[in-house]
Amino acid sequence: MENTMLPIPAKNAAGINGTIRAHHLGLWTFDFEGTIAWYTEKLGFRLIKQVTVGGNLQLAFLAPANDDNFWLEVLSYGPADAPQGVPQPIVSGFQHLCLSVENVDETLATLRERGVRVVREPFDVPPIGKRCGFVADLDGNTLEFMQNIG
Repeated sequence: MENTMLPIPAKNAAGINGTIRAHHLGLWTFDFEGTIAWYTEKLGFRLIKQVTVGGNLQLAFLAPANDDNFWLEVLSYGPADAPQGVPQPIVSGFQHLCLSVENVDETLATLRERGVRVVREPFDVPPIGKRCGFVADLDGNTLEFMQNIG
């Protein structure tokens, strides 16, 4: 789905390198396996690769069901194995991850059937030509689902 409802300015040849694109979003969790299971079972994400680095840092890369261009990176030291000096969770930062879908109402209905907590029912935002709805993952992180409207 293309983001075509808002006028898009011409591409900026003077940008950093002309090819910068969003690649992934990092998500810290204490429940590594549970987070992977939630995103694969509830949202249909695909597990690309899962590794452990530095002895105890677990990493997994997940891709949406039908998109190979954007990934979710799940990171965890586990519930009690965080080494000393690891920064505390960010308290000012990304507020939500937005995923584009064909139909927000159908998507939220399906997720509700899968036991996902809907935190904001679908609503229209006419100035940007979008319909949006929000859910929470197993750790309470906010996910937005968005569709274009006419």
